[in-house]
Amino acid sequence: MKRFWGKLDFIHRRLWHRDGLYRFALLLGPATLLGGGLAFALWTGAQVVGQAADHPPPWAPPLRPANVTTSTGPLTVQPAYKLPAPDADKPAVGYETGWQVTLRPVEISPTLDVQVKPTPLLAFAIDTPTVDMVQLTARGPKGALYVGVGSGLLAIRAAGTYALTLGFQRPAGEAANCIIRLGLSTHRIFSNVDVNIVTDLTKMFDRGLFDLQPGLYSVVWMFGCWHDREMTQSGRISLLIGQGSEQKMAPVRPGDILRPASIKP
Repeated sequence: MKRFWGKLDFIHRRLWHRDGLYRFALLLGPATLLGGGLAFALWTGAQVVGQAADHPPPWAPPLRPANVTTSTGPLTVQPAYKLPAPDADKPAVGYETGWQVTLRPVEISPTLDVQVKPTPLLAFAIDTPTVDMVQLTARGPKGALYVGVGSGLLAIRAAGTYALTLGFQRPAGEAANCIIRLGLSTHRIFSNVDVNIVTDLTKMFDRGLFDLQPGLYSVVWMFGCWHDREMTQSGRISLLIGQGSEQKMAPVRPGDILRPASIKP
C-alpha cells in the first residue's frame, strides 16, 4: 500500500511542477470542474440550436406559402385524379356536374379585411358551373354575414396551356361590397374585393396560366356580396377558361366541372 501511495505522490509532484493545467484543475476541485463542464456544454448546445434556427441545413428548407400565379405563367400543375370513365347517364362514373358549396361565417373589419371562420354553416351542391348570390342567400341564415366556398374538379381532356379566371356580373342597384377569390390546386390565381358597386358591372379578373395534362384538377372559389351588415342577392360568377396565350375566354362547359355523386343538391 505504501508503494502505491508513493507512486501517486511521485506522479503528483511531477505533474505539479511541469503541468500548469494540472495545478489549475486541482485548485478548482472536482465539483467546480463538473459544474463548469456542464455550463460549457449547455452554452455550446444553445449556440448550436441558435445557429440551426437561423440557418437551416440545405435538406430542410423553410416551408413556402402557396404560389401566386400571374398572367406571365404558365405554371405546371399535376392533376389530382385521372379522368374517370364516361357513363351513359352521367358525365362520368361516380360523378355529377357542378360544385360542392359550403357557407362559412365571416367577420368583416371597417377596412374590409375579411376573416373566414373555419366552421361551416351548411353544405350543399350547385348543378351549374355559374354561381349566383340568390343560390347562396336562399339557403343561408338570415341576419348573418357569410361567403360561399365552392370546390369542384375541372376536367382537362387534352394537354396544353390553359388560362383560368372568373367572370363577374352585377346589375345596377343597391350598393354592395363583394369578395371573390379563385385558386387551382395549391395556386392562388387572384383575390379581389370590389367596394360600393352601384352601377351595372361586368368584369373579368386576372388570369392564371397553367400547363396541364389530361386529368381532374381541384378548383376552389370564394364568393360573397353584402351591404350594411346584410347579404345581398345580386351578383354572379362564372369560371372562364381559354387556351394558350389567346385573350379569348369562354365559360367552362357544364360537363367539365364535376363533384362526387354522393354530394346532393
